[in-house]
Amino acid sequence: MVAEDASVETSEESILSSERFWFALDRQLVSSGLRLLLLLPAFSFLTAFGALAYAQTSPNWWAKIEPTLNLSFAMALISLTFVILFGFIITQIIHRHRTHLSIASFQSEVERLNDEHRAVQSLHGYEGLAHHLTSVRTRHTLSLSYAVVSILLLIGIFYVNIVTLNGRILLLLSFSFTMLSLGQHMSTRTRPFNMDERTGLLDAYNPPIHPSTLEMVFSDLVKTHMDPLLRSEYEVYSKEIESYILPKIDAQFAREKLLMTLYRHSKGLDFKTMESELGEVLNKKGMDMVREHPVFTMEEWLSIIAHVERSCPAFFRMIGRIEEDLGAGRDTTTGDIVFEVDMENVVHERANLFTLMHNLSDEPRTIVLRVQSPDFRPHDLAMTYRLNPGEQRWWSNKSLPLAAEGDEDVLGIMSGLLRDGTMAWQSLLPERFGEATVSVRLEEQSGDLLIGRQINVRVRSKYRERVRASSSITANLLGGLGLVLAVFIKIREIFDAI
Repeated sequence: MVAEDASVETSEESILSSERFWFALDRQLVSSGLRLLLLLPAFSFLTAFGALAYAQTSPNWWAKIEPTLNLSFAMALISLTFVILFGFIITQIIHRHRTHLSIASFQSEVERLNDEHRAVQSLHGYEGLAHHLTSVRTRHTLSLSYAVVSILLLIGIFYVNIVTLNGRILLLLSFSFTMLSLGQHMSTRTRPFNMDERTGLLDAYNPPIHPSTLEMVFSDLVKTHMDPLLRSEYEVYSKEIESYILPKIDAQFAREKLLMTLYRHSKGLDFKTMESELGEVLNKKGMDMVREHPVFTMEEWLSIIAHVERSCPAFFRMIGRIEEDLGAGRDTTTGDIVFEVDMENVVHERANLFTLMHNLSDEPRTIVLRVQSPDFRPHDLAMTYRLNPGEQRWWSNKSLPLAAEGDEDVLGIMSGLLRDGTMAWQSLLPERFGEATVSVRLEEQSGDLLIGRQINVRVRSKYRERVRASSSITANLLGGLGLVLAVFIKIREIFDAI
């Protein structure tokens, strides 16, 4: 049994080390960096059209070279096109092989977690992520197949010659299959993934669901955007960190302060101050664990926080405003309720509306949060919340330092505010592009208005994704039209001969 486990570990390490090499090559030359997967077919189109233009006659300067090479200018360009497409196929093989290794590493990691009784298949989003990985591999296989057919058709031109109609039809078919190959590849570039980096699946993962009310705000937000593999590791990390929390420190408060401090560190909080703040909730072993954890290193945390910040900029802008108010000693808008709301200025696909409410009084209060908009679905949303008093008054009317000993600083107050406050997270679906408005009201149960905000945003599609989707559709349409045109020309030739 031990030998079998050792063999499995050796196989996993072999896959991971192999992927590391191929991913570095892929990132530098193939799919990123030099981007040969885009450059090579673009050059092949130029040489193919050049061959078509000079199919009947060669340029004058080539006439001196042609007797020596025994090759017309058009056929020389066809030869160059063949070399370029051969390089295109090699880069596709490299890219597909890297993708295959990433998926194999993903499946191996899933099996390892299953053996440890951590079934990631039951987590939200696993099936969608697994389907995305396999569908990308399928499209890579299809793209490679089209490229192989394209170069085989190009070889046929050497037998029939480009001056003949059949030669030009073969060139058109080769061009069409190259376009189809490029169209399949373009459709896979929107959500890239790899297993070489711990955070390599974050961009490929699309959270299918999120809580409407966040209990542990930072923790819930981070877990929502983590892919199933990373989320499984985070659950273990959270349990481990709880065993190192100082006595009389609430576990939820400690976790929120940990993530809040890591976020502030990503924004420039120096390492020494960060350690000082974490030392208020963690013992020495806990500090060592944060510094030396094999999975959640500081670099990984910075990548995770940056990904969450890109996905939910409104949340971080909102807490940034609250931190500025705390640092400047500003009072709340209403005397006994902290109320802040924010939504991204430019909306893509769906709008993330965040609302923070906290009762500063000594008595519980029941309020109604109402969201109204003619431009988003749902058009009218009302939610009733019971706001209990916090353990202490998490606000201060005097200016506070960002970090200091104890909880009388911005980080401590903010962590307590997030723990005892109520954070609502609503996803609003836009109905049209252009300018849009959202009205957010905080009301008494009787309907009396306590405070209201109106947010103006702009709804539009993501530029890069729109370009990629349009490019993929255009390439597939051109490839399909080229195939239809080639068949039509051949059929017409047959009927003309009759």
